[in-house]
Amino acid sequence: MRAFLLLLFLSFFMRLPSFSQNFEGTYLGSLIGSHDLILIEKDNKHYKVTLHTGENTSILSVGMKKSNGLSFEIPLNDGEELEVFAKREGDMLTLEFVLEQEKHKVSFSSLNKSSVGLKSSSIKEEIDKRLIGTWKEKQTYNLDGSLNKALDNSSKNYKVVYTKDGRYIHDSRFFRDLDRKNGGEFQFTDIPIFYYSTISNKKLNLKVPSINTSEQVTYEIFGDSLIVYERMHKTVFLREK
Repeated sequence: MRAFLLLLFLSFFMRLPSFSQNFEGTYLGSLIGSHDLILIEKDNKHYKVTLHTGENTSILSVGMKKSNGLSFEIPLNDGEELEVFAKREGDMLTLEFVLEQEKHKVSFSSLNKSSVGLKSSSIKEEIDKRLIGTWKEKQTYNLDGSLNKALDNSSKNYKVVYTKDGRYIHDSRFFRDLDRKNGGEFQFTDIPIFYYSTISNKKLNLKVPSINTSEQVTYEIFGDSLIVYERMHKTVFLREK
């Protein structure tokens, strides 16, 4: 969910287009970190490729369009450059590169679409009344149970609110801190409006109608504790009374 929020705020702040017939857009996958984001913008004849890694690092590169794809470079720790070739295949961005004489291929999924994570429109969506209220973000753990220090916000006491009419309100301080980290000037008008729904009291759908985007995650509630599961980690929230 945090990657989804990061993506949306950067999309609003940088005014990225929501849809494109070419490479422009925002993508989620794993290249350097476990939860990386790639943002691609068109700049005259070139493309600007920004990689936000799971280690809170941003890498900026210039992409050159070729006949059947997009080429850009990523700096390596030894000072060399890793040449990456990207191809857009439907809603997927496929990256190909050679590292240590071995060919690699990884895929990033586009989050600029209306059905991210939703399996079927025939599935009944509702609102789990147990979610309604204010929750304070506590620890974030890797799936093996170890603390994820890069994503842990327990010291910041961010809050999220689930309203009974289906609105999801995330703490504005999260977006303010994110904006400052990326060198931007925070404005409340940059925060998108979120809505939520649930399926079978275990699937949580977050939607942003203004850019026709959504994401689905899994959750569990144990008493006053809410656990939200993502691909590589889980975050614990405590109900505020």
